[in-house]
Amino acid sequence: MPEYDYVIVGAGIIGLATAYHLSRMKPGSRIAVVDKGSGPATGDTSKSAAAFRVFFTSKINIELAGSSVAFYEHLQEEEGVDLSMRFVGYLFMADKPKMEELKKGLRHADRLGLEYRILEPGELEEKLGVRTSVEGTEEAEILGARDIVAGVLIPKAGTLMPDKLASYYYESSRQAGVSYHFNEEVREFILEPRKPLGIEGEPFPWQDTRVAGVLTANGREYRVREKVIVAAGAWTPFLLEPIGVDSFSRPKKRQIFAVKAETPEQKRVLYAKGLNRYDVSPMIILPNMAYMRPTPEEESYWMGYSDELGRPYRLEENPVPEERFYTYTIHPLVSVYFPQFEGAVPRASWAGHYDLSPDKQPVVFEAFNSGLVVSAGTSGSGILKADAIGRVTAAVALRMDEIQLYNGDTFKTAWLGFEERLVEKEYLVI
Repeated sequence: MPEYDYVIVGAGIIGLATAYHLSRMKPGSRIAVVDKGSGPATGDTSKSAAAFRVFFTSKINIELAGSSVAFYEHLQEEEGVDLSMRFVGYLFMADKPKMEELKKGLRHADRLGLEYRILEPGELEEKLGVRTSVEGTEEAEILGARDIVAGVLIPKAGTLMPDKLASYYYESSRQAGVSYHFNEEVREFILEPRKPLGIEGEPFPWQDTRVAGVLTANGREYRVREKVIVAAGAWTPFLLEPIGVDSFSRPKKRQIFAVKAETPEQKRVLYAKGLNRYDVSPMIILPNMAYMRPTPEEESYWMGYSDELGRPYRLEENPVPEERFYTYTIHPLVSVYFPQFEGAVPRASWAGHYDLSPDKQPVVFEAFNSGLVVSAGTSGSGILKADAIGRVTAAVALRMDEIQLYNGDTFKTAWLGFEERLVEKEYLVI
């Protein structure tokens, strides 16, 4: 079997970005990407809402998101790569309790010089047609919904198309010599002693052992001289558990429902004027944390809600959206504030996973000095932070202590590891 310098398990957005940057940081390396899907980004990447923002209060989020979004903007504006990237903004609709939470984050945002704008209820009603006074209605009483007291509009935020970003990394890395091997499900890791003794049963626990490659369900071996990099998203913990490696991440199902704006009232919401240069709605986050992602090319909103308590940590091989979740959760949460969508039925729906770490920050490390690099725990912001995470993962594989991100900032690779992990409280949480 051929031997590679690096084998990357997973061709989702993190695996693709890692391959792209590794091929540039170590030109001439033999790099293989192995994935069980039929092509690049056919797993959870393709099911992402693909919204982005550069409005955080923690250093890690600011660095990873800020640099990644700057790189995507460079690709579209200067390199002519169509990512369907639109800075439509994020609009947090806040009731009184939510506004008190947001104020903590806004105080930090002021100190950091981050741009935002406060919208009064009257302006929200005028521009978006949102119902800001809901208390006293039967549906609000049932749902525990409160009046909207303000909106916080973040202009440096928006949406892009995940397949277009994935395609850029894929095609560019192929041109740089990366080989892709699809329909190849990794079944196990090849463990070998660095100094073999030729004794049956090696490697023994006391031997200096390395991960020498992977074996797929098709019986193919992909052996490495340097590192195996696991960037398999929700599948990562299940790949690593048999060899005693913890990815510090677990999957939760997430669902999106595409609702077409058909009536004049619904179109008025989608094509809201005066909130961005596109005259379309921003990404709306309601007080109850349901979200509405504008997709004007489809004349639709993508609607979702990240349910936590009651939603198990579980991997579904082919996750299917649950009609009841839209009917009894998303639809009532949206229509209490946007009665224009009462009775609206989704025209399409899909489901994937968030790869959640305990502190909701990415995890990148080399396990036991074994030549196995783990890149996991993107926690729903894989697209948003992919470029920076790809750079950091490539740097860890190359045993670099620091990496320069696209925006020029120096980032310590240990910040996403454990011994020097940098985790600060994030005050602007969705």
